[in-house]
Amino acid sequence: MNIQIIIGQMLMLFAMMLIGYVIWKRNWMDENAYQKLSRIVVNIFNPVLVIYGVAGKSSAGNTGLLLQNLMFVVLFYGLLWIMGYVILIVVRPRKEERKLYRLMTMFPNVGFMGIPVITSIFGNDSMIYIVFYMLAYNLLIYTYGIILARKAGEEMYPVSDIQRDNGTKGNNKKELGIPWKRMLNSGVIASVAAILIFLLQIPLPDIVVDFCDYMGNATIPLSMMLIGISIAKVNLRAIFTNVKIYLFTAVRMVVFPIAMILLIKQLVSVDTMIFGVFALQLAMPVGSIVTLIAKENGADEACCTNGIVLSTLLSMITIPTVCMFL
Repeated sequence: MNIQIIIGQMLMLFAMMLIGYVIWKRNWMDENAYQKLSRIVVNIFNPVLVIYGVAGKSSAGNTGLLLQNLMFVVLFYGLLWIMGYVILIVVRPRKEERKLYRLMTMFPNVGFMGIPVITSIFGNDSMIYIVFYMLAYNLLIYTYGIILARKAGEEMYPVSDIQRDNGTKGNNKKELGIPWKRMLNSGVIASVAAILIFLLQIPLPDIVVDFCDYMGNATIPLSMMLIGISIAKVNLRAIFTNVKIYLFTAVRMVVFPIAMILLIKQLVSVDTMIFGVFALQLAMPVGSIVTLIAKENGADEACCTNGIVLSTLLSMITIPTVCMFL
């Protein structure tokens, strides 16, 4: 893999993030516009790009590759679950932050940043493999992710014996069940549709493919600009002085992916693109939805925000570093 090409792609994505940063700092976009644009990208542009990534692609002879990719998806989340406990030993966060560090470890940004980074390196042919990671991500974040965030909230605001007897919670944190309806979002629908289109070879009219092409082309710059805006909104000085977040980022995004790449390459022979998608997903920064999950369940959202921002900024360096070992 040509590392110079990867560095060039990362610099291009960083430039898009920088534009978003400038837009926010010059007050060309307010919070309301940011929230609306983010919703549009997540629910329209990103799903359209997913569909375009499989349009016209042949599934002939790819059944074995898809099964191979599926096994790597299972391995991916299994390794991240184990790594969540390793991170606690290395970083040694406060008790009320332990579940949040596991949350940040388990749920990297496989879609919002994974799509632009991976497709810029491997092209749109990699999209069918990415959608499996996105589908599993959505199913896990709204089940296991919410369980972790809820427990973190309970540790941050313990329930007293009197409150427990009265059936109330501390800090007026409302009790939430698993939001099954939220699991059926546009990302999940697009992922399932993409898999079916690819496997069943469902032909799409040329006008539909062209539409997805035009719309999908806007996804990458808009996604990176929104990430840049999210960085501009926080106090970078406070984040850059957080030693534990640096340690978390180094272990989670450099040491862990490189160790897994070297180990797996010695054990199995796998398709280059499938392994590349797996390795790059391991190196992705913390997913932005983690903060929302933490906030909704009464946990310390600032801890998650720090992890998201610093890991995203450092990913411009860590991802090319990881790619050197592919």
